[in-house]
Order: sequence, then structure tokens, then C-alpha cells
Amino acid sequence: MAKKVTAAQTKNDRLLQYLQRTGMRKGLMGTSRSWLYVFVGTLALRRVRRMVGSEPEIVFRGELQPGQAFTIDHLPETYDGRRVRVRRR
Repeated sequence: MAKKVTAAQTKNDRLLQYLQRTGMRKGLMGTSRSWLYVFVGTLALRRVRRMVGSEPEIVFRGELQPGQAFTIDHLPETYDGRRVRVRRR
């Protein structure tokens, strides 16, 4: 059964998923040591990304009717209520 790819997944996510799946098939189940390393690396990378929270998250999904408006606001990033200073390059 094929896994459904959501619109929130980026090209990088799909690439990592493909590499992990191929690495498991050719490296873990097969005999290629290179693909085994690819599998272990992508598995670790995807797990770290999930722990850190860089996976895409759907915050709102809905349908707008004619005449309705949708506003996107950005709140400043804070650490324990203190604003984060902007680093200038």
C-alpha cells in the first residue's frame, strides 16, 4: 500500500523518504554496504528533524466562502517571554 504524500511535505522530505526506503531495500535487505550507510544516515536525520520540530505542521485547514478574509500574522520569537535579538550580518 502506497503512503499518501501530503501537500505539506517538501521536496527534501520526499527525497529523504526515497533515500531511506531505497537504502533499506538495497542495503538492509540487500548486500550493498553503501546503501546501508545511506539508510542509517537518513533514518538518523529524519529522527533528529522530528525531535527538533522541523517537520511541517498544518496549523489551520479550512475553506473560505466568497466575501470572507484570511489574515496571517507573525508573532516575534521569544525565549521564556524575552524577545530574541536580531542578528545582523
